[in-house]
Amino acid sequence: MLESLSLRVRLFLFFALIAAAVPVLLGGGLWLAAQRLEGNPTPHLLLFGGAAGFALIGVVIWVWQMFDLNVAKPIQSIVRDLQTIMHANPEHEIAKEQGRYLGLLNPVVREVADAFATARRDVGQEIERATRSVEEQRLQLEAILRELNEGVIVCNSNHRILLYNRRALQILGVKEEMGLGRPLFSILNQQPFILTMDRLASRYLEGRHVGHSEHLMTNLVFAKTDGSLILEGRMNLIVDDADKSISGYVLTFDDVTAELKELIKSDRLMRATLEELRHPVASLRAAVEMLADIPDNDQEGRRAFQNVLSEEAMRLSNELEKFGSEYRAIVTSQWPMSDVHSGNLLNALTRRFRDDESIFCDVTGEPIWLRCDSTTVVALLDHIIRKALTELDANTFLLSACTSQNHTYIEITWTGGVASPAMLERWLADPIERGMGLTGTEILEHHKSEAWCEPVEDGKARVRIPLLLPQAAHTASLSTAPLPIRLEFYDFNLLKSADLGAVADRKLRDLTYVVFDSETTGLEPSNGDEIIQIAGVRILNGRILTGEAFDQLVDPGRRVPPLATRITGISQEMVNGQPKITDVLPRFHDYVGDAVLVAHNAAFDMKFLQLKQDQCNLRFDNPVLDTVLLSAIVHDHTNQHTLDAVAERFSIEIPPETRHTALGDSLATAGVLLKLIDLLEVHNIRTLGEAIEASNKIVEIRRRQAKY
Repeated sequence: MLESLSLRVRLFLFFALIAAAVPVLLGGGLWLAAQRLEGNPTPHLLLFGGAAGFALIGVVIWVWQMFDLNVAKPIQSIVRDLQTIMHANPEHEIAKEQGRYLGLLNPVVREVADAFATARRDVGQEIERATRSVEEQRLQLEAILRELNEGVIVCNSNHRILLYNRRALQILGVKEEMGLGRPLFSILNQQPFILTMDRLASRYLEGRHVGHSEHLMTNLVFAKTDGSLILEGRMNLIVDDADKSISGYVLTFDDVTAELKELIKSDRLMRATLEELRHPVASLRAAVEMLADIPDNDQEGRRAFQNVLSEEAMRLSNELEKFGSEYRAIVTSQWPMSDVHSGNLLNALTRRFRDDESIFCDVTGEPIWLRCDSTTVVALLDHIIRKALTELDANTFLLSACTSQNHTYIEITWTGGVASPAMLERWLADPIERGMGLTGTEILEHHKSEAWCEPVEDGKARVRIPLLLPQAAHTASLSTAPLPIRLEFYDFNLLKSADLGAVADRKLRDLTYVVFDSETTGLEPSNGDEIIQIAGVRILNGRILTGEAFDQLVDPGRRVPPLATRITGISQEMVNGQPKITDVLPRFHDYVGDAVLVAHNAAFDMKFLQLKQDQCNLRFDNPVLDTVLLSAIVHDHTNQHTLDAVAERFSIEIPPETRHTALGDSLATAGVLLKLIDLLEVHNIRTLGEAIEASNKIVEIRRRQAKY
């Protein structure tokens, strides 16, 4: 039992024993003296003996206080500093003045700590050199995944995500729901994966995969849980041949929603057209048979049947024309197109003529966004320019793009004659080099477009080609640089399925955390103060996943006080137009999932969340850890537990520009939590249940201290 007591408590008990022995020993001695002395010495002995006893007890208490202040407390502080150096921050320094009465102990301990820090740095450098090649391979893997046109998700056998790429996020249109360690079936419907995995597992365990044409791979069709997307992909098992176990699978997929809709539309059109054609064809056949039986001298009957033949033939012709028009529309809609920056498209065209001195080609005007198949459109423009060069003697061409309410336009302008409609039609009828064997007319049909040539001022001619408007809204800057999208993340440690037993019994190192912080209009949530920013960052397998951070400004529905603006840097203008808390909190709830919530002074932030639960129809019933309380457990020698103080103790730098921002404080708290987990193990606190129990004890101690 004594082993669980701190050094200061043990010394207190030692001196308390001495103090308790004083009255016993002194009283016993005085009683023996009273028995030997004559007369009535008892009052004198009690008076002077009692005074001497109280004086001795006072001396013992004073010595204990001096010993506690100058020996026990410095030793305990040195122990806590050593624990911090060994398990959390090798750069942490032991204060020189705190052990001034301990002789050589403090300088020797500082010397040992410095030697340990130096050895730790040397080991760190060796590890860094040894893992540099691994880091390079990781970057190469991320670069490859980033450029894939298909979505890629890798899951373990429990269908939890351990890798995904940028394209997967784009296809699925998800953000908060996607993350490492998160369940796949929160995004995609479950049944196709269970059936497909069972089929592949059976193929593997029975050994049929060895000679199978697809080995451990197969196709599957699945959908998002909300039914908004239909997806087609391939599943490939990840197996461990050593113990014949299935570790997980790789899923590659793409969105086929539009293709399936067009296929259904095409099928319906084909069936409806066949039904429509069946009647006129039958009528024509019957009319032809009856016409053969009419005598040559029955001219009136023959004319009647000829009229029927003419009407049915016209009807059949109209139906075929209608069918052809609708079918071309379907084929056209299936042609691959994307939003293209006109600057990129036209510059690609001018590069084709860079080495041709007979052609001068330049781009003019402001760039725009348009929608097309850039490969075939560039080939078509190249074809028109070369035809104008050879047949109209034009050699200077200006390329531009403009937009109207319903279309965008590509324009080619040259000085010289105008191409007649017949000439332009002939140009477009020719097969186009590098246009996949298509003619210009077919390329225009795929784009639901046409081309015409018209005269413009100063003896110039211009070909105009209308194209579709872009599907997505693009920024006015129209930068050619790719939009910033978070990098891919992966953690192959998740291939080994984690123990999903009782959360309280799981080790702190094995848990998934969401460390969060909120900025508010004030400090009184029950009196109308509101959240103006909420942010969080996930921790998985000891990694802070900065690329999966949640960060959102919130319109509080009230004015942001000047004091809040000075502290947080968030002004009223910044929150105007931002989503309300009723829109943000469900997103944050999805982001948190089943993770453990962590905050610095968590009671404050959780109060704001709990007050909005009913309004948002949700519950934050996740386990909660408070880094203030955890810090008080491992650093009980000090009362400095602010975020700045704890971060400084662990050499965690908080940039001034991010302090008192929700995301900046969340990242700092996440770094603090990882250091605290290391130190909690030194105190035999290894599971979530033990951490919560120790935190509750600190709360109870503080509550009792507040009474005095």
